[in-house]
Amino acid sequence: MATDPPKTQLLITEGGRWLVRSESQTVCHLDLDRMLLKRARGAGSPVLPFDGEWVRLVRVTSISVGDTGVVRVGDRTEYLTDAGADFEDFQWWVPRKCTAIEPDPTNSTGP
Repeated sequence: MATDPPKTQLLITEGGRWLVRSESQTVCHLDLDRMLLKRARGAGSPVLPFDGEWVRLVRVTSISVGDTGVVRVGDRTEYLTDAGADFEDFQWWVPRKCTAIEPDPTNSTGP
């Protein structure tokens, strides 16, 4: 049985549910069918107010290339979110360098 090669970039327009891993233990869950993000904080990472909650994904921006709408292995990505009525402004998060982009085997979805 052939396996797909590892994914090195993810276009936000692709849809689907994905896990984005970084050099830390924190994992970014993306539900691109609903444009949602959930940050699963790992040991040693700072606490953010929306950890463990699905929030609306507004935009992703490549830090090194500067383009939007794509997550790449080997790059740092800025995630801009709308965490809801509890926050006046959008919230942003820049995790460490991306090390892997994987399909979410649990197909965990947002609300």
